[in-house]
Amino acid sequence: MVSRIVPSGWVILPEMRRRLSEWAAAGAMACACAMLALPEKPVWPLTLRNALPAALPGWTAAPKEDLPEEDENEIGKYVEVSRFFQKIESPTSAKQFRLVIQDYNDRDAADSVRRAMSEAKKAQAVDAREIEIGGHKAYAVTDRGGPKPTTIVTVVVTPSRLVLGQGANVAGEEAIALVRQVDLEKVAAVRR
Repeated sequence: MVSRIVPSGWVILPEMRRRLSEWAAAGAMACACAMLALPEKPVWPLTLRNALPAALPGWTAAPKEDLPEEDENEIGKYVEVSRFFQKIESPTSAKQFRLVIQDYNDRDAADSVRRAMSEAKKAQAVDAREIEIGGHKAYAVTDRGGPKPTTIVTVVVTPSRLVLGQGANVAGEEAIALVRQVDLEKVAAVRR
């Protein structure tokens, strides 16, 4: 008994249709199992993100993570990965904090960061200071010009790799404490 005539002129019997469905299902299962069996190993630049903490005590991590970005600034071309956190303090007050790694691919970024720090010190409502975090030179800049402070902490992990902590409504000491939670040796060890 013929169940259906396919436009190409082939006749598909019910038994053939059942077997084709079984084969398709078995093939789909085999592909799914093969994909599950392969370990998913991150590759550059996603390996950089693994060096950032996935959680900060007292802060809520963003539900999704941005993809790595490539961009260029006055220092040069760089690859950037980040994680975003927030803390709701009340219905009218929230803090936001972003941890970032910027990799300049063997270009020395330290001098540019030092020059930017010197310029920041000249601003009136800005608190800028040089500190040390985990044995690395770091700079903390807090802009108190608005109603809520904005802070950027920059750590020179290697001459071409920076860790930044960017905080909205986050004072300098709190931003420094959050950046101290990054394993800087792990950041330095990530290979391209």
